[in-house]
Amino acid sequence: MADQKSPIGVIDSGVGGLTTLAQLSTLLPGESIIYCGDNHNAPYGNRSGEEIVELTKKMLAYLAERDVKMVAVACNTISSTFDTPGLAGYQDEYGFPVLSIVRAAAEDIVSLRYTRVGVIATAFTIASGCYGKLINELDPKIEVFGEPSEKLAALIEQGDLHSPAIDAEVGKHVTNLMSAHPDVKDIVLGCTHYPIVEGIFKSKAPHVAFLNPAQSQARAVRVQLSDAGLLYHGQHSAVGTLEINTSGDKPVYDTVISELGITRDWTLNQIDFSAPR
Repeated sequence: MADQKSPIGVIDSGVGGLTTLAQLSTLLPGESIIYCGDNHNAPYGNRSGEEIVELTKKMLAYLAERDVKMVAVACNTISSTFDTPGLAGYQDEYGFPVLSIVRAAAEDIVSLRYTRVGVIATAFTIASGCYGKLINELDPKIEVFGEPSEKLAALIEQGDLHSPAIDAEVGKHVTNLMSAHPDVKDIVLGCTHYPIVEGIFKSKAPHVAFLNPAQSQARAVRVQLSDAGLLYHGQHSAVGTLEINTSGDKPVYDTVISELGITRDWTLNQIDFSAPR
């Protein structure tokens, strides 16, 4: 049975969810976190909905074995399956809340009273229309414009965060979106990999506010843990443990953790989430 001392789970198709982990580490420093990144099967955004759900359930099953008290799905592509007919059901199969990063971001966008919002995300996330659907459920007057990328998440996964290829890919998609909708002043970085290179986005459109959904998700985690009576109330100076489990390799985690300024001590385990458990 989960209690206040139980860890929070965070899942992603790779290193992108470290952006949520960074926000959680700042907002809830006493909470212990178990991270799962399925780098071997990334990028999820180029897979079918059925494949995404199958791979996601492998990570959720692993975290169920670890007695987490909540899971933050720090992947927009996975989160977009929550509201796709025939693909939902995570909440009904596990004994803990499973939080969508898309829903958390949509709620923040509505609360901030934006009127026209751009979203740059993976092809699957944009094709699902999840941002527009969730935002318009809450406020049908907000216009949402999507721009898909099939390459950017995979390029970031390679770990060379200053490569010309990343710079060119970001520039292409910012230009595409701004050319089609020049009056958009707020753009959601709709893949958790993208805030890792947020500086490149800002350099392409300095007049635009780029929104990081990881901030919205971390706040949603805190609210839901508090409401459920599961928020950790230990010593204020205590720092929670951080365990990273990945089907990939360590070097890219070293690079991204350093880039995001995550200072917690951490351990890394290499796990094949698809193997029988």
